[in-house]
Amino acid sequence: MHIHGEPFQIIKRSINHRFGNAYETVSAGLMDSGWKDTVLVMPGEKVMLLKRFDDFKGHFMYHCHNLEHEDLGMMRDFLVE
Repeated sequence: MHIHGEPFQIIKRSINHRFGNAYETVSAGLMDSGWKDTVLVMPGEKVMLLKRFDDFKGHFMYHCHNLEHEDLGMMRDFLVE
């Protein structure tokens, strides 16, 4: 997933136990430290992010970089007030 605007940090990942075996095959390669603008979110996973919105208020967009997912609705906006 990609969030437009300023970078963010990954705080926590949690995986639904039904997806645990598949998650273990890739989780060792995930790099969560540092500032990001894109995060890999696996099936059955929730990712908690820390993101500042210092300079702008209004609508921001997030979307999946997998074009099939983007076309199926994984491209939305959210409002920062």
